[in-house]
Amino acid sequence: MRWLGSSACGVLLLWCATALPAHAQALKYSVEIVAPSALKKLLEANLDIVRWSKRDDVTPGQLAQLYKSAPEQIAELLATEGYFSPRVEPARDRQKKPEVVRFVVEPGEPTHIATIDLRITGAVLKDARASERIAEARKALGISIGDVFRQKQWNAGKDAVVHSLARQIYGAARVSSSKVLVDPETHSAQVHLEVDSGPPVTFGELVLSGLRRYERSIVTNVNPIRPGDPYDEDQLIKFQRRLLGTGYFASAIVAARPEASSPQRTPVIVNVVEAASQRVEVGVGFSTDRGPRGQLDYSDNNFLDRAWRFSSKLYVDALSESVSGGLQFPRKESGWRYGLEGKFKNEDIQGQQVTDWSVTGGHIYTVEEYESLQALQYLTERSKLVGGIVDNREALFLSQRWTWNGLDDFINPRRGYYAALELGGASDALLSTRSFGRIEIKAAYMQPLGERWTLGLRAQGGFVLATSRQGIPSAYVFRTGGDTTIRGYAFESLGVAENGATVGGRYLLIGSTELTRWITHEWGAAVFYDTGNAYDDWRSFNPVNGYGAGVRWRSPFGALSLDLAYGEEAHSLRVHFSAGFAFR
Repeated sequence: MRWLGSSACGVLLLWCATALPAHAQALKYSVEIVAPSALKKLLEANLDIVRWSKRDDVTPGQLAQLYKSAPEQIAELLATEGYFSPRVEPARDRQKKPEVVRFVVEPGEPTHIATIDLRITGAVLKDARASERIAEARKALGISIGDVFRQKQWNAGKDAVVHSLARQIYGAARVSSSKVLVDPETHSAQVHLEVDSGPPVTFGELVLSGLRRYERSIVTNVNPIRPGDPYDEDQLIKFQRRLLGTGYFASAIVAARPEASSPQRTPVIVNVVEAASQRVEVGVGFSTDRGPRGQLDYSDNNFLDRAWRFSSKLYVDALSESVSGGLQFPRKESGWRYGLEGKFKNEDIQGQQVTDWSVTGGHIYTVEEYESLQALQYLTERSKLVGGIVDNREALFLSQRWTWNGLDDFINPRRGYYAALELGGASDALLSTRSFGRIEIKAAYMQPLGERWTLGLRAQGGFVLATSRQGIPSAYVFRTGGDTTIRGYAFESLGVAENGATVGGRYLLIGSTELTRWITHEWGAAVFYDTGNAYDDWRSFNPVNGYGAGVRWRSPFGALSLDLAYGEEAHSLRVHFSAGFAFR
């Protein structure tokens, strides 16, 4: 109450000094604060007398009131940092022009936390995981006996304890009692906190607003929450992320407001803003693999007014040109969806010119941690080598692909794993120039080593099950080398030599190790070693090596890498730039 009264009085007097006619001209002044560095910054950023010194209309009466109230304001600010017995010596030097107002601050001894009394009450005490949940809450407090008491950490700690209980099941958790007893003589503080978990909370029905163009099923079919499920903030976040991922919405807000008085069937409130159904995008860029590139996209999220997503793309870079168009159909309640795509591509890489047409149909199930894709693709190809050999091939390729994502963040991962397995094949009895099977495996693993280091491992293997590669379209055999495979070598320059060109082989093996030292949270330096090759016979496997160093940036739009790599086989240095996670 003492602080409230004095502050209110100061504001009133300052207002009066501002409102009353000035009997003298406005004056300029400067403020000097003599205090330890960290506290000096705190005072300079928050003192009224410092902020008003930037103005050109301060009157003598206003300055007098600011000067009078500053010592008490300094004491209040220092108390937030644990200094409850400061000495403040104010002084005014009117001889200097402009006038100098000086405050010499001796903060005194900081106040340390002597005892912590944290009590958890409510239904969580009867939870099957009571001891675990209470231990999590205590850990979340984030302060310990012996720490300097700081108001900011205390407030954050209280919020963290409540959130540790509220994020799952006990959504109505709240602080029921909080106090701090400070003894200025011993410079010690006793903190007391009681948090009531409240009753268990369950989700209720979906309350939806904002739909104009689409059916309600567009929202409900991506909803991971069912009425009666235990309250879980992660599920709300997942629901919101899925809505934004559909492409139908410019924004989506998913929330629930648990109340201790009515914890059962808390409504899930969803508000969406639909995105424009049609969109045109133009993009240009540069890749160390493919050189300059340009792209033109057109999409319609409500094709034929049925929420079918039509997309088309025109793409050109230094090595290839392609045109594609496709339809994606809305996700079913089961989680599955269908897609259809047609594509034309022409590319000239490492002495092999390939022109192909393809039509692909897919049956896809996708959640955050897992994806399953069954696809049927018909592809016809014309291949020409620099030596003049021309070959026409086709395949009706049936495949199954599984993907597992255990990364903590798919855009800027720091730990976890990513793995993919694809099985497929074609038969010469069904629109294919020859029969073959195909297996491809990809895996990556990231592990922090302490606070500053990250170890990254990745591996890739591919196997074509056939007695030779003759008659198999290039899309189903393997070449490697480049930014995200084996650095130190040109894009897809590693493979099988044939008539002056490098073509794909039946087998692929790649391994990579990378160690990153994070200098700041966003910037790091890495060293790496890549090895492997694409080949056509087990007996001719000859792995090549690439190694070097680079810079890493966790940018707001994804991880970026810039590397300088030496390719032992090529006897040359190459610069590589890549964006995102290598095996996305």
